[in-house]
Amino acid sequence: MAYKKRTNRRDFFQDVSAGAAGMAFASVLSTLNAAASPQKPTYESFDMSKLANAVREPNVVEFKPWKSMHASITSPMITAWGAKDIPGSKLAIGFAYIERPETLGGATHSHEHDQWIFLIGGNSKNFLDFDADAEMLLGDRVRKINYPCYFYIPKNTPHCPLVVKRIGKPIVFIDARTD
Repeated sequence: MAYKKRTNRRDFFQDVSAGAAGMAFASVLSTLNAAASPQKPTYESFDMSKLANAVREPNVVEFKPWKSMHASITSPMITAWGAKDIPGSKLAIGFAYIERPETLGGATHSHEHDQWIFLIGGNSKNFLDFDADAEMLLGDRVRKINYPCYFYIPKNTPHCPLVVKRIGKPIVFIDARTD
């Protein structure tokens, strides 16, 4: 059987649930995620393959906005898609404006690439004007923050969910990775 690269959560759960043990494992993950996230996004119905920016000229890309899978993120999001936008580009980075509490990032997982999650003030000209409480599992423990910061997530490090518990002023969420 040829190897098929899996790129979304639906494919992952289809593979995992192929056997009885897999179905039990998927059920446990589903239950844990439902308990952790009352505003659970529907990852299975979110098709990122149709999202694209517009290449205007070599190395100049116009952002095309897209709607978040999270109900609390109502402002349009923008993302640089790395090599999907410009062949050879290694940076993928997305920006979202968060105005109310939310659980982001899905269940605990890891990646084969480094990742950075930035949380900064988004309600003034000062990125350090931060009024929110959040926490995220990073490695072996939950990290709690109430200040502007970024989380560096080395490849293969378990992380998420990111739980934004309180928002006094809107914040900007930035998710970046390199291939």
